[in-house]
Amino acid sequence: MKFTPAQQTIISHPIQPHEVVKVHAFAGTGKTSTLIYFSQARLKMRFLYVAFNKSVQLEAAGKFPSHVICKTAHSLAWRGFGSRFKHKLEFGLKANTVMDALELEEYEAAKFTLETLHRFLVSADPTLYSAHVPPLARLHYPPENMPDFVSSARTLWAKMTNELDKSVPMIHDGYLKMYQLSKPRLNFDCILLDEAQDISPVIADIVLSQGCVTILVGDPHQAIYGWRGAQDTMQKVDATTTLYLAHSFRFGKNVASLANKILHTFKGEKEQLFGLNGSGKLGRVKGQYTILARTNGALFSEAAELIKNYKLGFIGGIHSYQFGLLVDTYHLFNNQHEKIQDSYIRGFPNYPQLKKFAEEVEDFELMSRCRIVDKFEQSIPSLVNEIIDKAVDPKHAQICLSTAHKSKGLEFDKVKLSNDFTKLLEDEKLISTDKTNSEEFNLVYVAVTRVRESLEINDRLKVFIDWLDSQPGNN
Repeated sequence: MKFTPAQQTIISHPIQPHEVVKVHAFAGTGKTSTLIYFSQARLKMRFLYVAFNKSVQLEAAGKFPSHVICKTAHSLAWRGFGSRFKHKLEFGLKANTVMDALELEEYEAAKFTLETLHRFLVSADPTLYSAHVPPLARLHYPPENMPDFVSSARTLWAKMTNELDKSVPMIHDGYLKMYQLSKPRLNFDCILLDEAQDISPVIADIVLSQGCVTILVGDPHQAIYGWRGAQDTMQKVDATTTLYLAHSFRFGKNVASLANKILHTFKGEKEQLFGLNGSGKLGRVKGQYTILARTNGALFSEAAELIKNYKLGFIGGIHSYQFGLLVDTYHLFNNQHEKIQDSYIRGFPNYPQLKKFAEEVEDFELMSRCRIVDKFEQSIPSLVNEIIDKAVDPKHAQICLSTAHKSKGLEFDKVKLSNDFTKLLEDEKLISTDKTNSEEFNLVYVAVTRVRESLEINDRLKVFIDWLDSQPGNN
């Protein structure tokens, strides 16, 4: 196999004992194949490859040589901790369960207790304390009426970790936290941590506390899971060596140029991304293509316009897009509380209060849902039913639809971007990077770099490119 010079530099890097190496791998630059050849060049070393999720782990196990053990962090924790709770293991913990287990009267109190526990579980912290209480709770309650969420969350954690207490199930992040608190020692010479930009602090602590050679691989500009508790380990960890993979085998120079403009302007990235797959095309897409959106609401709006004339497929399955929450929001809009299924939405007294809350906390998904309800109003229930009934397997679809989050790690021949990604300009000036969360710019970059052949950009990107081209020195 012929390697790029950057790949060859990584593969032949003379690693030192206890060294921490960061490999900044831009989109589509062959990071997995580089790691495979890196390990093949060191057959006498014991490697652990830590994958982001189960599907990545299974794929890696079929590609890496036999001296590389491929695991997820949760599978490392399963034998000594997770397996003890098989009889009460569930994928998630609901606020209603918390209400019953702790005898709470308010749904909101249960929700914030659950979030306090979650923030502890994904952290590297040894104890649960006040910093884990979500800031939103402090906005929701006046100081004199603030419930003791730390005490409630500690009680919830005690019940969860009690094998005999079935009132609170164990969840996967729960036994992973128990594993981290046990300070495990892993018998490997080198750990390869993939997708390091989206790793939670609890996983980073498990890996980095081992003291062996550690290779952190990822793209800080693809960090898009902060809302789930992930933190960009690539940015936080001091490395002895930082290397780059900047030649993308996925797309051509036109897409690479667009990605560079986004990263240089809004992220201050100084390294260049290069497209090796020809020139590529920026323009209108035709035939079969994939629409990428920022929110489920915008994706619904796209589907509503297309469902009459096209076979539509949803990446990851249509039920993962939670269109039922649109119906619940519509019921709140219609003052039909008795029909609302979702406890969170039912907790709002009326629709204007929901909209106000969404804007105050800048909940993009919730704001998008409100815009869809305002746009389609009484058509919402019938449109949801029609879209769900007519959805086909993506393999048989004329047009596929996905959010940028779900598209992470995937690639498509032709991509069209929805117009609900963050604004890049406002009043003919660049949007302030202080005003917009860094992850919003990352989502634009992720969406742009999913394409192999043709990309149809949205109006916001067109305005940005025209503005950038009009600036002195850019002509």
